[in-house]
Amino acid sequence: MSAFAQNGPPPMEQVERILIIKPSSLGDVVNALPFLTSLRQRYADRHVAWLVEEEAAELLLGHPFLDRVIVSGRRRWALESLAPLRWPSALREISGLMAELRGGRYDLVVDLQGLMKSALMLVFSGARFRVGFASAREGSRRVLTHLVPLPSRPMHAVDRYLEAARFLGAEPLSKAFVFPSRADDGMRAEALLAKAGVGPGDPVIALNPRARWRTKLWEEERFARLGDMLAERFGARILVIGSSSDLPLANHLAARMHPAPFVAAGRTDLKLLIALLKRIDLLVTVDSGPMHLAAAVGTPLVALFGPTDPRLNGPYGSEGAVLRVPLPCSPCLKRRCQIRDDRLCMRSISEEEVAAAASAILATGNRCRTSRVLS
Repeated sequence: MSAFAQNGPPPMEQVERILIIKPSSLGDVVNALPFLTSLRQRYADRHVAWLVEEEAAELLLGHPFLDRVIVSGRRRWALESLAPLRWPSALREISGLMAELRGGRYDLVVDLQGLMKSALMLVFSGARFRVGFASAREGSRRVLTHLVPLPSRPMHAVDRYLEAARFLGAEPLSKAFVFPSRADDGMRAEALLAKAGVGPGDPVIALNPRARWRTKLWEEERFARLGDMLAERFGARILVIGSSSDLPLANHLAARMHPAPFVAAGRTDLKLLIALLKRIDLLVTVDSGPMHLAAAVGTPLVALFGPTDPRLNGPYGSEGAVLRVPLPCSPCLKRRCQIRDDRLCMRSISEEEVAAAASAILATGNRCRTSRVLS
């Protein structure tokens, strides 16, 4: 235990202003939303803010359960550090973030990240009570005043964050994922589907080939063959989703497919993507932020896992299937493959196996969540 940490939770009767620190990644922010719901249900009269990085900020801006969203440009600042001409503006933004944290006068800060980068934000906030997990890494637990204990068994990220809610006296009444939305998001999603040529009753299948870790990727040619198989078997309209930075990959993938899919990558922000995911019949995806979004809104999916552990970060409570191959080295939780046969865990999943899982969902209407270990 940290030399500074106290036993038990902080005195919540002394807390009026709360800051949540969960900066990234997109999937992690999604998985932390039930924590926010639980906290708001228990402490409806408190001021609640969230520190998040730019890539996931749209998931929180306008959120009905938040009084303030503090946006950090940490990743962008790291890139700008390579360009000396950008240093003055980056330093001004960093100083502004520090001043905003200090000026918030937070009584309690909850660190759901548990790394040194989040620990620095804890210190800058000047909060009297600093809560985080006993398993926090990189020495970050040294700045905590109260440690959230966790069981030794594997625990999904959603359930881990809810342990922090229980620690603070906010027993979860439900595991609800609440997203902010705009009045026209549904209409814009329907317009995009119409542009994709989707007619009434047409099945729609989305492919998400992109993940941040290279080790999570499935081969592009397999995604292309899978899309062709599903389009032919079900007469489905295939979409390729992703951010604007994924557009080159999406276009390259589309060029391999016949008939050509509709490239939705770069056409949606996060709010519109959520509305789109609510309207499709199936998502086939690697372990990624869109996978967590789809699971949160109840979209049936087939998720392909290799280096990561679906018990810890799989699609939470989703309808569909999780596919993985039980290799001795998997899950390794590594961004770089540690064996000579690069990404064997992902390459061992065949398009035929993925198509079979997708077909079981689409053809039978069986939308119960399953987890399959492939032999």
